[in-house]
Amino acid sequence: MMTSKWLLLCLMLLPATGTMATDAYTYASLRHREVNWRSGPGERYPIKWIYQEQGYPVQVLDTYDNWRQVQEADGSMGWVHKNMLSPHRTVLVQEENALVTKPDETAPTVAIVQPGTIGKIVRCPAEMPYCLLAFSYEGKEVKGWFPRNSVWGVEVGEEVD
Repeated sequence: MMTSKWLLLCLMLLPATGTMATDAYTYASLRHREVNWRSGPGERYPIKWIYQEQGYPVQVLDTYDNWRQVQEADGSMGWVHKNMLSPHRTVLVQEENALVTKPDETAPTVAIVQPGTIGKIVRCPAEMPYCLLAFSYEGKEVKGWFPRNSVWGVEVGEEVD
């Protein structure tokens, strides 16, 4: 009888400890200026390429021990050590669009943002088609509202604070 209670307790705790081991985010950004993307989860796997863009957004697809399988906007996948990732959300601009002062297409333009530009998410309300983003330009931070459908790194209807 005691053995079955112990087994039941272990089974009840198993899902809780499994979920604690995973990260609480599905998107992240590269923490360092240089990040090795490997073909598998470990240093014994060859480096596929080296990313040289701190803050570049990635989607976390899977975890294995201290390694995260990540995907970038073009669908390329690789494995990086968890210490190379930051939970701070960024986006990659996919199409040129106006950064505006209010979440309204008729609002005054702050800047025109080009594809390939990386922006930090300040706030992205779930019900809005715009996200408040911050971009660095010539050593200064420029903030404004940008169309959600023009970036990669935030899901439709997702809330980001």
